[in-house]
Amino acid sequence: MVDPGDSLQDAKPNFDGVPAQAVDAVRMRLAQLAHSLRRIRDELSRAELPQWYTLQSQLNVTLSQIMSVTSTLQHFQGLLDSTMVYPLPNFPTTSHEGLLTTLLRKKNIPEVEELMSTAKDMSDLDLNTMEHRELERSLQNDRDISTWCLQTLVGEYRKHDFKSFREDGDAMNITLSNHKKPSKPFQIEDVLRYTYRGENANKETNNQGTEEVTVIN
Repeated sequence: MVDPGDSLQDAKPNFDGVPAQAVDAVRMRLAQLAHSLRRIRDELSRAELPQWYTLQSQLNVTLSQIMSVTSTLQHFQGLLDSTMVYPLPNFPTTSHEGLLTTLLRKKNIPEVEELMSTAKDMSDLDLNTMEHRELERSLQNDRDISTWCLQTLVGEYRKHDFKSFREDGDAMNITLSNHKKPSKPFQIEDVLRYTYRGENANKETNNQGTEEVTVIN
């Protein structure tokens, strides 16, 4: 007599309905994001902080990876929402109880619930009374504003040179002066008088001699 439990153990699972492409794409994006976040955490935990441009470059990479994760989740949203997770008979439930509990969890974790509640409160949208079309219009307006902000930010970012603290429009046309260096240093009284009055100093040649005299108008 054949034990039904043995037949379940020997049965090969059918993975035809598993959205392997969607799950693997999300897994790869999340792995890259987790690696970047760990790298930023390790750099900030050191006694000597990294250079600001190094940290900024890493933050830019992390932000692009967050956008990639969001785009991937939105692309496979319908498929992932309809996917049900359940363990196979040969899954080691005892040794992987924590992972299994996380995968089979029906409710969001408290941190996610708090973030969702905060987002709903900040949106000032009454989800109980608003129609779906009106809600979608409001969300589309937020997307348009976010797109405009991102384009403006990228445009302003390209105008700056963050390594030398200048803008492309900050170039100054400096004309070289034809004045020669005086043969004698300025008198301290003339310097103080010029600083106090804020007027330009003109050089005149004394008709009585060849010595240059600095005259303050």
